[in-house]
Amino acid sequence: MRRRALSLRLWLALALLVIIGLPALTTWGLANLSARRPLPEQVEVSVVQRVLQDNVARWRDPAWQRRAERQFAAMGTAVQVVDSAGRQVFVTPGARAILQRWARLGARPRARPRGASPLGALVAPTQLFTTIVIPSAAPRSGELPALGLAYLWLTPRPPSWIQNWGVPLSGLVALLLALAIVTTCLRRLVLRPLAALVQAMRRIAAGDHDIQAPTSRAAEVTEVSAGLAAMSAALREALERQRALEQERKLFISAVAHDLRTPLFMLRGYLEGLETRVVTTPEKVAAYVRECRAKADALEHLIADLFAYATVDYLEQEPRRDPLDLGVLIQRVIQGRRLHAEVAGVALMVEGPGTPCPCVGDAHLLTRAIENLLENAERYTPRGGVITVSWGAEGTSLVVRVADTGPGIAAQDLPHLFTPLYRGETSRNREAGGAGLGLTIARRIMQAHGGDLWAANRASGGAIFTGTLPLEVRTPPRDAPSTTCADQ
Repeated sequence: MRRRALSLRLWLALALLVIIGLPALTTWGLANLSARRPLPEQVEVSVVQRVLQDNVARWRDPAWQRRAERQFAAMGTAVQVVDSAGRQVFVTPGARAILQRWARLGARPRARPRGASPLGALVAPTQLFTTIVIPSAAPRSGELPALGLAYLWLTPRPPSWIQNWGVPLSGLVALLLALAIVTTCLRRLVLRPLAALVQAMRRIAAGDHDIQAPTSRAAEVTEVSAGLAAMSAALREALERQRALEQERKLFISAVAHDLRTPLFMLRGYLEGLETRVVTTPEKVAAYVRECRAKADALEHLIADLFAYATVDYLEQEPRRDPLDLGVLIQRVIQGRRLHAEVAGVALMVEGPGTPCPCVGDAHLLTRAIENLLENAERYTPRGGVITVSWGAEGTSLVVRVADTGPGIAAQDLPHLFTPLYRGETSRNREAGGAGLGLTIARRIMQAHGGDLWAANRASGGAIFTGTLPLEVRTPPRDAPSTTCADQ
């Protein structure tokens, strides 16, 4: 299943969120964790309070006092304990030394509330002073809820590594990790696909169009990759078509040169015969003149085919889009070919709707296409045969059919009938046909107008060519109703 590609802007927003959010979240979490951990001083106070509360009955026991002194000394804490009446019950050597030092300095106790330290606020600047209340089991209302007080002098300890440099270091590590993640993702999303696209473009420039476009989760990179693949495919198709056209052009030029050389050679021979007076009788002179005219007509026909083919195919000229009546155009072409058909002993039959058949197109090119179809039919229709031309609207198209009573088209020739310069087995004689471009020109003229042309054999014998053109439907005015061949 193909994964959905996201916009590059969204990826950049996610990358910025990771770069900012990961260090901030890590720093906040570690700072919160260190804040919840008890400070060293808090730990010492809680330990001293627990020891004193658990041993209230043993405060005056010398053995317990010695053990407590060692325990408090190991903690670096000086302790003085007084009962609820203010009498000293227990004092560690450290606390005793502090009291003696203050006594030498002449410190005098100040008036204090009940339970306050007799030392007042005289605390060394390098020490922390605090008071612990030792509560009684069931204090009465209005009385001091304590069995005694404990005064503690604590030696300050430096902050833990988390508080000191762990939090900023973790933020820096998180920032570096976020940058590494974002860099890796951007390399996979953008950098590698772009490098592959550059390599693909270099291959295309070198002539290799069989490329595999890279894929990416970034939508913009995917679009560029798809566009490059489409461009490569279109360029490959265009080059293949160009090679085919170039090959066809070479074959076309060779065939036309041969077809032009033959009538020119014969025309020159007849003219030399007339010039050197090889023929002297009027009948032979007239025969030579007729042959010269026939060869000149053949040359004109070849040149016309060459010009029409170059106009429609190689120049890829867009046909004109003039409004015209297809029926009138076909009638005009038939009228021009009728005399030639009578000389050949072929009858021309017309089957039209008798109403206008509007379309848009190039009248000159369409005339050329119909003439080529009629010439092809006349060439293969024997004397006494019939050529039927019919036209009319079928659906959204105008259909033109040219049918003859000739021998038909060989099965092996049908697939290649519209190939340029192709000639079937029955027309290989250059004297019987043109350059083999008439049907190709007719079909490409129809295709240039948005239609098509194809050939088939009739069940009753002979060939039939069917061409289509888009039907131009016109809406008649309300006050002047009329009909067209589309209404028939």
